[in-house]
Amino acid sequence: MIKTKIFKEGLEDPSIDKQINKWIAKHPDYIIVDVKLGSSLYETDRATCFAYSALVIYREYEK
Repeated sequence: MIKTKIFKEGLEDPSIDKQINKWIAKHPDYIIVDVKLGSSLYETDRATCFAYSALVIYREYEK
């Protein structure tokens, strides 16, 4: 069965690659099918910032 997991990185979140790598390390039985990365730019009163998101598509080993 194909499943998905969404990761988000903002100002206060760990980097998206660290989040994904930590999740993969916790789930060695998952087969990563694809990763889709998105980014957006937004402005606050103080700064212009980037926000990132990733959709990980994976399968679990069938037993």
